[in-house]
Amino acid sequence: MRVEITRNVMINGEPVKAGSFVEVDHVLGTLLLNSDKARVAKEPEPAPACPPKAAPVAPPKAQPTRRGRTK
Repeated sequence: MRVEITRNVMINGEPVKAGSFVEVDHVLGTLLLNSDKARVAKEPEPAPACPPKAAPVAPPKAQPTRRGRTK
């Protein structure tokens, strides 16, 4: 069962922040729902099928010139 955590809780000894989405078994999910610590999460919408764009390539940075030691 996928739930959205509404209050900070400990699940199996791990802290879970409010606003997180977690997958839990049915018994634990029901317990969290009944104690108002979670609500049933909506299924995520499938991502669009467009290919990712290539990142722009930046020109290499010029090496800084070293100054000689002055007296």
